[in-house]
Amino acid sequence: MNKKILLTISVLALFAGCQKKESAAEKTGIASSDTASVTAVVAEIKGVPWSDWGSYSADLRGVDDAVLVTSAAGVVHSIAAVGKHVGAGQALCDIESDRYKAQLDAAKAGWDAAKSQLEITRKNVDAGSVGKTALEGLNAQTFSAQAQYLGAKKMYEDSRCQAPFAGIVANRLVNQWQAVGAGTPMMRIVKVERLEADFTVPEEESHGLVTGLPVEFFLLDSPDHVYKGKISSVDLAVDAKDRTMGAKVVIVNAGNRLKPGMVGRARVLRKSYASAVVVPSTALLRQEKGVTAAVVRDGVAHMVEVRLGSAKGDSVQVLSGLAVGDRLVVQGAFRVSEGARIKE
Repeated sequence: MNKKILLTISVLALFAGCQKKESAAEKTGIASSDTASVTAVVAEIKGVPWSDWGSYSADLRGVDDAVLVTSAAGVVHSIAAVGKHVGAGQALCDIESDRYKAQLDAAKAGWDAAKSQLEITRKNVDAGSVGKTALEGLNAQTFSAQAQYLGAKKMYEDSRCQAPFAGIVANRLVNQWQAVGAGTPMMRIVKVERLEADFTVPEEESHGLVTGLPVEFFLLDSPDHVYKGKISSVDLAVDAKDRTMGAKVVIVNAGNRLKPGMVGRARVLRKSYASAVVVPSTALLRQEKGVTAAVVRDGVAHMVEVRLGSAKGDSVQVLSGLAVGDRLVVQGAFRVSEGARIKE
């Protein structure tokens, strides 16, 4: 009876010892490779051609864009309609122009008379019949008459709102029969065949911004309709308030679809790469301290910090941290941690 009890106690002790050994093995991580590995999709990084485009909000205006301001005062008898195509020098309004024309004719007659009298006196001086001092007063009178004529000519032209260049009436700022004073803006004239897109670039992205860089412009509601151009000018100073630099691009307005005042996006080709490291966005882990990715070496994952460049769709350029030939976890990266064994 005592022998049976002793044998039972020995078996129970041996079983308990086995359980303790198994627990210790689990704690030290000595388990099968299948239970410790993480399943993920891994791909080798290959260098690919890449274009680094920057995208910025842009406002359209005419390359030739002017607001006509009159120096004439009076009642607006007529004014050109919005959308009217006009030629250079064409009259676009009538602000009592008959009255200003009469003033111009009178000023022209006065200048002609002064010039005629000056010429006669000059001949008499040359003939010796009149002293040279007679010319001094006449020169001053002629100069004054000329100034009056030029002033009257400007007033007459302004009373008719003469177009400074060929274009289209984009806005009308006054109405017919409205009384206006000197300095009143009358209308806006633009050339729509070529437009200028104004945009600003953050200071940290402006270092490679130079004239001649290719630009693509598109409206927000039709991103597939792209207008191509090149940067025509870049500001020489950074705006102290928002730390941006301004630039302009001239766009040929094919079909006159674009209108001054429209807002779109200007995409600037900042740099082209023959072989760049480009990865899918699913391979990147964005954390508070930065962006990391998982590189697999000898079946083990290693987390590396990366610095990103431009993005296009689901593809992102990596400027540092990854290299061509690295084996990268492209799917399932969110399950991977440093030192994890990867099962592909």
